[in-house]
Amino acid sequence: MDILEGSIAVRGRGKNKRKWIPVEDDELIKALVDVSLDPRWRSDGSFKNGYTSVLEARLAEKLPDSKISATPHIESRLRYFKTKYYALEQMLNKSGFTWDPTKKMIQCEKQQYETHCKNNLDAKGLYGVSFPYYDELSMVYSKDMATGEGAEDMTD
Repeated sequence: MDILEGSIAVRGRGKNKRKWIPVEDDELIKALVDVSLDPRWRSDGSFKNGYTSVLEARLAEKLPDSKISATPHIESRLRYFKTKYYALEQMLNKSGFTWDPTKKMIQCEKQQYETHCKNNLDAKGLYGVSFPYYDELSMVYSKDMATGEGAEDMTD
């Protein structure tokens, strides 16, 4: 499959979204892990300004015809991954939720998941769905997550 076929951008009101394909996601996550290990772009547990431009350059090198830009494409996709990663982390810190490393998905009772989603909207869409980048995102974001008393979620 040609990269351009799978990553077309649909234009129009409410349709200004980029459809990412697995190859693009794979390269983005690889580049994110590399940049997160580079002290020039990351310190004190957070990224420095301009790191998305570095990701854009790396994706342009690996996927020259994809036309993925830092703003809004990469920023939006990273926001999506970070939100889903934190939702998984929150579930895994509760009793009854486990991670299946083979299937790369959350394991729990459907009713327990639905109850959790009533108060945690970011967790919707994660039941029975593989999240293959959990381990890599854990290397990138696990130190950023505040837990315990006084911790705020991303909406605070």
